[in-house]
Order: sequence, then structure tokens, then C-alpha cells
Amino acid sequence: MEAVLSRELQDTDSEGYGPEKDPFFYGERILVGYDEAGDVTYRCVPLSPDDFLDPQEGDYYMQGSLHHETVDDLVSIFRHHLEGRENIKVYSDLKIIWNPGGKNPAPDISVVADVRNPENHRNVFDTAEEETGPFFVLEVVSPRYREQDVEKKPEIYRKAGVSEYIIVDPGTKSPESTELSYTVRGYRLIGSRYVKTAPDARGRIYSRTTDLRVGVSESGNRIIIYDGETDEPIPPDHERARQEKMRAEQEKMRAEQEKMRAEQEKMRAEQEKMRADNAEEELRRLKEKLKSYQSQ
Repeated sequence: MEAVLSRELQDTDSEGYGPEKDPFFYGERILVGYDEAGDVTYRCVPLSPDDFLDPQEGDYYMQGSLHHETVDDLVSIFRHHLEGRENIKVYSDLKIIWNPGGKNPAPDISVVADVRNPENHRNVFDTAEEETGPFFVLEVVSPRYREQDVEKKPEIYRKAGVSEYIIVDPGTKSPESTELSYTVRGYRLIGSRYVKTAPDARGRIYSRTTDLRVGVSESGNRIIIYDGETDEPIPPDHERARQEKMRAEQEKMRAEQEKMRAEQEKMRAEQEKMRADNAEEELRRLKEKLKSYQSQ
């Protein structure tokens, strides 16, 4: 049996950047079927921005390296910070079923408590079956889906009862932009309403549920996560590994310096002993010489 792949292209003579020029600008969905001969067929259809609010298996969304790198860093920080807390899981890009038949996004970061069998892998997280759901969600805005992350998802997460929702916005207007100007906003569930979380004096958004503060560097070009208790920045895994390697190298250098100092101290002690022995020998010689003079 042969597999046949086709793409449903819209009629367009234009090329370049933008949904009006690229029918697959927002991404594509692969549909599996069979033709009359019984051969497997794979059909790619364009996605719309609202498809981003309810992803399906086989969807591929157009998100750049900045988005993936930022999410990866933040996920590693949240997992490191929450490590050891019993039955708490940090998921990334996992579809959460809150509302069967409605919109069910796959958040960039979702934190869930009271997870049964937390070691099990999941393709989706069904809150009804699991009898629990995310209490915290964080999304990193993508230029293509800005309206969905900023305007539409807050209402979905509010209805789902997510206690806190934080939006990290790189400020980029297109995937090709290299000018970063991060902003952070947050929502906290009060009763059945989402209330905007006021930043602290340093402009950081405090998450009560995770005891973390989400802030922006002075230059605005990166996100910094702070420990809510110590107020110390928490580095991502790759930065932590680099720091640990640097500390190990510094410890090795200090050990080598201590060894060198010990050897120098030993050498100085030997030299002092040699000088003392020489002085004692010289004194003995002088005494013998004086004695010989006195006997004459």
C-alpha cells in the first residue's frame, strides 16, 4: 500500500510573509484517510488562528525558535523549583480537556496538583477522568497567535477554574523580528472572576500558587524567574549546568592553588631548616676555631 500526501492549497499568486500570502501561515493539520484502492492518504489542510485554541492530533503550528527556547527554559525552571513536591506535575504543550466539545488548548506550561500516577505519560490530560486540573498556566505569546493568547485564552482558563494565568509577551510583531521587549501580565481567580495581578514595586508578577516571581531584565530582552522566598533568580537547566561546571572548575583551581601553597610552605620550611642547620654548623665551626686560638 502506498501513502499519498497532498496539500489543500488556496488559489494565490502571491508569495511572502502573512496569512494573505501563505495559506499555511498558521500551520497545518494532517488528515489520514484511504483512497479507492485502499492506499493510505495524508491530506494537509491549513489551520486558522482559532484552531490554536483547540489543537488536534496531527496539527503543526508555526512557532519560531524564540518561542520554543523561551518555553523550554521556563519549563526547566518550574520543574526545578517544584521538584520534590508530591504529586505535582509540570506539563508543556499538553492538551487539557476541560470542556468536552468546547475549546481545550495545550498550554505552554501547566502545573497540576494531586496527579494520580504522576510518572505515567499522557497524550492528553482529561480533567474529568483525572479528577484534577491545572491550578497554574503560563503562555508565551507567539506573533501569529497573539490575539488567542492575550484575548481569548484568559476566558477559557477562567471558566476552567485555573487559579492563576500568566502571559509572557516578547513584544515581537513577527517571527522574523529580533527586537525583544518582554512584558508580563497575570490574572488571578477571585471567586468566578479573573482579576489582573498587580506587579510589585520592581514590576514583577508574583504567583502565589507556585511561590515564584516573573520579571523582566532591565534591558527588557529576557525573562527572569525569582524564588518567591529568597528572591534569588532561578536559572534554566542549561545555565545551571554551565554555572555548576564553572563552580567545579573554580573548585579544581582552588584545590590546585591550595596544593601549590602547601608545596611552597613545605619548601619554605625546608629552606628555613637548611638555613638553621647551616647557621648551627657555622656557629659550631666558629666555636671550634675560637677554642683552637685559646689553646695556643
